[in-house]
Amino acid sequence: MNVLPSAVQVSLLSGVRHLPDNVTLEGPDDARMAQSVTRILGIRRFEQNADFVIHWSTATQWPMADEDEGYRLHVSAAGIRVDASSLHGALHGLATLNQLNQNGTLPCVNIEDAPHFSWRGLMLDPARRFLPIALLQEVIDGLAALKLNVLHLHLSDDQGFRFESKAHPKLASIEHYTRAELKALVAYAADRGVRIVPELDMPGHVTSWLAAYPEWGNQQVSPTQRFGVHPGCLNPADERVYTAIESLLEEVCAVFPDRYVHIGGDEVHSSWWRDDPAVQAFMKQQDLADTTALQAYFTRRVVTMLRNRGREVIGWDEVLHADLPAEVVVQSWRGATSRDRACAAGHYCIVSSGFYLDLFYPGDLHRRFRPDLSEADLVSQEDGLLTDARFQHVAEGMKWTRAWRAVQPIERTFPRGKILGGEACLWGELVDRECLDGRLWSRLPDIAQCFWAKNPEQDDEVLRERWPEIVRTGVDRNRSRLAKVVQGNATALEALELCEPVKWYARLLGEVALNARIRGSEMPQARPYGTATELNRAVDFLTPESLLCRDVRQWSVDTVARSCARWAKLDGLNDVPDDVRPVFGAIAAAARTWLDCLSGDLSKEEASRVIRELYRPYGEYLPAVALVLIEHLK
Repeated sequence: MNVLPSAVQVSLLSGVRHLPDNVTLEGPDDARMAQSVTRILGIRRFEQNADFVIHWSTATQWPMADEDEGYRLHVSAAGIRVDASSLHGALHGLATLNQLNQNGTLPCVNIEDAPHFSWRGLMLDPARRFLPIALLQEVIDGLAALKLNVLHLHLSDDQGFRFESKAHPKLASIEHYTRAELKALVAYAADRGVRIVPELDMPGHVTSWLAAYPEWGNQQVSPTQRFGVHPGCLNPADERVYTAIESLLEEVCAVFPDRYVHIGGDEVHSSWWRDDPAVQAFMKQQDLADTTALQAYFTRRVVTMLRNRGREVIGWDEVLHADLPAEVVVQSWRGATSRDRACAAGHYCIVSSGFYLDLFYPGDLHRRFRPDLSEADLVSQEDGLLTDARFQHVAEGMKWTRAWRAVQPIERTFPRGKILGGEACLWGELVDRECLDGRLWSRLPDIAQCFWAKNPEQDDEVLRERWPEIVRTGVDRNRSRLAKVVQGNATALEALELCEPVKWYARLLGEVALNARIRGSEMPQARPYGTATELNRAVDFLTPESLLCRDVRQWSVDTVARSCARWAKLDGLNDVPDDVRPVFGAIAAAARTWLDCLSGDLSKEEASRVIRELYRPYGEYLPAVALVLIEHLK
């Protein structure tokens, strides 16, 4: 069945029927449902006693965190019926119906479906590189098509502040969202069953705040284009800071109706606090043992502000502390064990570890990191990356993350928390409005599959065949941009599509900072990228996983041989960007080696050794096809 994410229960019946041009709506807020039916299915006639009926029992103005999103879909020769408890569950039924629709023809089928996780999200980071509203609307359309229900917007960071504040007008960066734009975006998302959760990151990652209002910090800062951890922090000993935050959160709550507000809390570099005599005196007065306790004090103050406004707080897993209020939701990003530390301490948890889309992982890897796997299984998945051939070039760096497992658990008497679901994260250092398509759409279907289905389909090709049209459009649009980089040269385009970007943080950190991180002394090593760096090279438009290599895996030996004869000449290509020449040369060498094995001039063992040695970084490119050629030697 052409359904993605996979439905819980599907019974295929005999026969097909045509999608009618009229429908009967049975439920509250039918005007909104009518708009959705027209948008999704193109039907504009709404009549009584049609043989296509949509029934739902409840409707809320905004999607709710815990609402019933299940639906039932019945298609037979006698008629079509969608039944759901909520309007948003019915929208999921329409999304499935749209996927089944092939030029107006539907298979006869019974489907009963509901999500495995209530939180199925995507985080985007317009703070570092601004993303226009129209692009966010398209992302929301894609989330709805894939039955994802949360868009988490990271609106502030060291490099930018994208929320319009009337109380603090100097905060907003030149490119920012007005409150009217954000209110309209919230309504747009709600009509599609998507919640928008805002994030203002604090008390660290606030260089943009302090450049505008230096009195909120302990030292002076300058605006920054640099990526990586910055020392700037809000001053938790100054009541003016809490007054400013309260007025800012008042504005945020007026724009975003969702129950949750994200306050960040990650990567707080506390040297300012340790070095400031006034902060040290404040800590002594409040009986705060160290700077982690001071951050917990700050977090409690902000939690109270939002609690008084009927909101609940989410923070990245660094907020975990014995004094953290139990109702704070913890978003786990630092490995498998942070999730279980949060749950053991009584907190609900959103899992993002394993779902970082900016690390250039392939889709099959993301699907392995189920949010509710046991800790032992998740740790095993993490350790498995170190022996995966695709990650050997960054394996030493990835070992650095094992330090996260050493953090001691928190002893609490609260009942154990639960896992709400998962959230993919696409941080903005290497993503702008032009290259978002390739970075997002080629793997978001895998994430949606992982978050919705209890026992998800794992076959790459099956899932790719089920991609909704909006996903295909995004991937095709990205391919067109890649073609422009090589001025439409078909041979060069094919060669690039046999490549992938280097994995993990290798692109973002660069060689110097990556080696410093391995030694545990990264900050403040220079990185090769900043906000002013243009993202217009071929590597910026490569999909993190080569889709062409997926196809090559299925080719016959004869097809591979003909292709290798063509690829063997890649190192002679003219008029291609200088940064791709080395990786083209590696592909050519691998192709010649494979042909030598085919002709009997090399043994399989020797050919495999030679090709494997060619699989390494060439600048920021990997010759992904090398590993596929090795598979074809077996």
